[in-house]
Amino acid sequence: MLFTQLIQANLRTKILGWKIEYYNRLGSTNLEAWELLALGAKHGAVVLTDHQFQGKGRGGNSWFMGAGKGLAMSVILNKKYPLECSGLISLAIGIAAAQSIQKRGLDPKLKWPNDILIDGKKAGGILCETKIQEEWIKKIVVGIGINVNETSNEFPDSIKGHSTSMSICSNHPHQRELVAAEFLNSLEYLLEMIHQDPNEIVHEWLDRCGHLNKPVSFTEKGRAVEGIFSGLDSFGHASINTNGEKKLYHSIILD
Repeated sequence: MLFTQLIQANLRTKILGWKIEYYNRLGSTNLEAWELLALGAKHGAVVLTDHQFQGKGRGGNSWFMGAGKGLAMSVILNKKYPLECSGLISLAIGIAAAQSIQKRGLDPKLKWPNDILIDGKKAGGILCETKIQEEWIKKIVVGIGINVNETSNEFPDSIKGHSTSMSICSNHPHQRELVAAEFLNSLEYLLEMIHQDPNEIVHEWLDRCGHLNKPVSFTEKGRAVEGIFSGLDSFGHASINTNGEKKLYHSIILD
């Protein structure tokens, strides 16, 4: 069981995490967050579950989380952001996730568009969904999943070879509540940095990137894309080289 009081006791935020909706079992924290938004949920509220059984990533890919072992949470950002900030917001989420893991003594890397790697294997991911109107992002749901205390034999055979957890990589278990709190602490700070020093966000993400000038594959509007990740522009969009042509791609899902 996750203890929301322990999370909030370790928060240094002004807004994020002011309210945490905890569910023992939930299909998807992101879907629940959107339902709460429809009911008027306020900025900074968090949805958290001990067992997410229908977690999805970008392109609809499923994400495995051991019951009572991983961390699945969504953060509601119910405020307006300029549309041009979309890429930087996604980068900030990845950095915050990496920092929360690093504070537990590990060395995570980020892989565009949304993977969190430890020792070269996937340990988590992010799914950032938005509602936009004209040139503004009106609402954002930030979804994050991290494999914290899963053991190697708990992963399905189909993903066992390229998946890992914080516990596997450190040889000891971790308090999921502390990982959650540090993620929220870092995210709030980084969201403020987007307006103050956006270049710092780009540089920080690239410092943690583990696949610069290496192949990536992802789904863009239902279409599979493969290419070489060659960096980020000043707005946080990825530069992907496909067949000798460089194109820019969003990592955030715009709707």
